[in-house]
Amino acid sequence: MKTPIPDMQAWLTHARADERQRVADESGISVGYLWLIAGGHRKPSEGVATKIHKATGGQVSAFSFFPQLAAIAAETAA
Repeated sequence: MKTPIPDMQAWLTHARADERQRVADESGISVGYLWLIAGGHRKPSEGVATKIHKATGGQVSAFSFFPQLAAIAAETAA
């Protein structure tokens, strides 16, 4: 079952082409693969998710790709 990533979709939609290319380059993937991840057609590895997080300055959180981990982190922080 594909699970779209809304914050990544929003970021991709609003980012300029050169920003999308920079994030793809820094993440070691193509812009097309970014769109596949955003649409839920592909799931990034933890490493790629971390690189996307860093390359977008946290606008696309690594936790958005692994919602169960985000829930665990939220429980631990509370």
